[in-house]
Amino acid sequence: MNILKLAVLFIFCLMLPQGVLADTKPTDKQAPATMAKAEKAKPVAPAKKVEKAKPATMAKADTAKPATPAKPAKKGAKQAQAPAKPKKKKPEGLVIGKNLKVGMPLANAIKLLGIPGSISVKRGTESKLDSVAIAYGNHGIVLHSLNGKKNIEALEILPQFKGRFAEGIKIGEKFTALIEKYGVPQSMTASLAKYPAKGMYFSLKENMLVAAHIFAKNSKILSHQLYKNR
Repeated sequence: MNILKLAVLFIFCLMLPQGVLADTKPTDKQAPATMAKAEKAKPVAPAKKVEKAKPATMAKADTAKPATPAKPAKKGAKQAQAPAKPKKKKPEGLVIGKNLKVGMPLANAIKLLGIPGSISVKRGTESKLDSVAIAYGNHGIVLHSLNGKKNIEALEILPQFKGRFAEGIKIGEKFTALIEKYGVPQSMTASLAKYPAKGMYFSLKENMLVAAHIFAKNSKILSHQLYKNR
């Protein structure tokens, strides 16, 4: 029976066209080709493990640089301080014996005091002893200079003088202030205290200082001779 079946199958195959036989060939031969391709193909690399993303806050913390610690101040080092603004000095005013004194150039005194209120000429015992009086009523000062000389020969301090003397005395103070600063005068009366060695003569009224005359040393101006002889 098996032989008969094989014979019938053989005859049937002979009767089929060759194209059909080509199409109906077993696929056993094709398998090796596909297998060969499969073998030649490179194996796919296993996928890398994806690391879990760090939280944003952690990432920033990793990349942030640590703050540089402040250097400790050295011992004894002075801390920098803002420079203090210079204080404006108040005008000193007139100070007899400092910014206004006998012997100084007359031009400097005029520059300090400004335009005088009046100028007058006083006669001396001879022409060379004539003097010029330059009055500043607003300052309470009169400058005296010998004829042809360029320096102050004498200072006349009037009752309205608002400045002070270099020793701190002011017009209007008590007579005791003179003794504290200049000592006991060489001679005095109720109206005059004399300090001829200093060339200073203070006019007094009821033991109060009301005016003064100051002369250059060995001055030959007439008023100086008059005060010496009083």
